[in-house]
Amino acid sequence: MAQNKTGFFALHKQQCKQSLADMIRRPLGNILTLAVLAFALTLPTSFYLFAKNVTLVAQVWQNPTQMTVYVEPGTSAGRVKQLHDELVQWPEIESLESISPEQGLVEFRQQAGFEQALSLLDDNPLPAVLIVKPTEAWQLDAKATELASRLRLENGVDEVRLDSDWLQRLAAIKQLVVILAMIISGLMLFAVFLIVGNTLRLQVLNQRDEIQVMKLVGATDSFILRPYLYTGVWYGLIGGVAAWVLTALVAMLLDGAVAHLANLYDSPFRMVGFSWDESLILLMISVFLGLLAARLSAGRHLKEIEPI
Repeated sequence: MAQNKTGFFALHKQQCKQSLADMIRRPLGNILTLAVLAFALTLPTSFYLFAKNVTLVAQVWQNPTQMTVYVEPGTSAGRVKQLHDELVQWPEIESLESISPEQGLVEFRQQAGFEQALSLLDDNPLPAVLIVKPTEAWQLDAKATELASRLRLENGVDEVRLDSDWLQRLAAIKQLVVILAMIISGLMLFAVFLIVGNTLRLQVLNQRDEIQVMKLVGATDSFILRPYLYTGVWYGLIGGVAAWVLTALVAMLLDGAVAHLANLYDSPFRMVGFSWDESLILLMISVFLGLLAARLSAGRHLKEIEPI
């Protein structure tokens, strides 16, 4: 029994090596096929990486961390201070920062770079602003909206803006990116399946005479099919590795642009690449697609070939 198992594994090892050697003997055609597979796999992996990073960004700002209360223009500094003292006593508010119109004008000049244009204005058009940070329990969307409605009812409050306004847009963008990544991934993985299947179908048809001779001497369909299965595995494995390398290059090229964009928002976020488990899943999926395509395509055509 042990000898039979040894012979079985030795036969599989021999056929695996032989299928790789056959691919190496036809470098031009196989390189073109592998290049097409690599690019076909790179597109969904790049979309997945993009969706992953967008999701990470959305998780960082999952809940609104503050809201901006704009005081009615012309409100006196005494009334602004009174409003500040009233709001700071609310149990729903964790902290409160007051920005006077003069402070706002100075910050606007420094950040916007419109110092010369603003110097032409006779009066300061900016209102006083209160930066409200709710407690953790009131940072959920529903609670934050309720708190904003209550703040709008206060005397002297002109408008209240929530961080959730742009968070909702970010969530919509994230959902769009994820759905697009799923659709593109499905289409391109199906394209990989068709490429491998058609390539092996042509190999079976080109080796039709050899297959007929093998069947004449008693070879079974499973024995003849096995080298094609290993060829499909090699296509999937090499194509997956090449796609991983190309995706890593794409991530490296985008990292600089992402870092520059994050710095504009004072964020330490950087482009996140594949983890080890995600890399392993990519290789497993590509190998499985190659094996399945070989099994369905080559297996069906082998049954159609009968010895003369």
